[in-house]
Amino acid sequence: MAEEETEKKESKLDGLKQNKMLLFIIIGVVALLLIILIVVAILLFSGGSDEEQVAATGGAQPAQVSAAEQGSKAKAGGNFLSVGPMVPLDQFIVNLMTSSGGKRYLKTTIALELSIADMQAEIENKRDVIRDTIITILSSKTFEEVQTARGKQKIKDELQERINEYLVDGRITNIFFTDFVVQ
Repeated sequence: MAEEETEKKESKLDGLKQNKMLLFIIIGVVALLLIILIVVAILLFSGGSDEEQVAATGGAQPAQVSAAEQGSKAKAGGNFLSVGPMVPLDQFIVNLMTSSGGKRYLKTTIALELSIADMQAEIENKRDVIRDTIITILSSKTFEEVQTARGKQKIKDELQERINEYLVDGRITNIFFTDFVVQ
């Protein structure tokens, strides 16, 4: 009889050990799934990486970068100790693209940093072309594209590249948003 009681106690202990082990396995699987979910969410909400952008452009990367482009990239990184001549542009108000049918607009004021002061005359002569280019680019963006700092930097890069296509005397080295309101 004493042996039967000890066997029952041992079987109960074995059952408890198995239940605890099963509980630890379930907790481990849930924790692993939670970590995977967090990593996926971070990747989705952080946007694409530079490698993904290169892949999206067909893998084409410029082999050489001009000195003006290197200077503009250094300034975009935060080196504002030697800012070149600036040309402020008038205010822009554009409708943003929406997929939900809602109405959103962007109101912004932009200042262009020039590589040389002699470019101001060329900028004045081509002011309408530059404004049209800026309006076209800004109105092609969605609210999601313009709300993040990364999105604003992409817009600056795109504007700088497109405006520089029209210039002969020098280059736009940086673009500054002096006002930026999305509604």
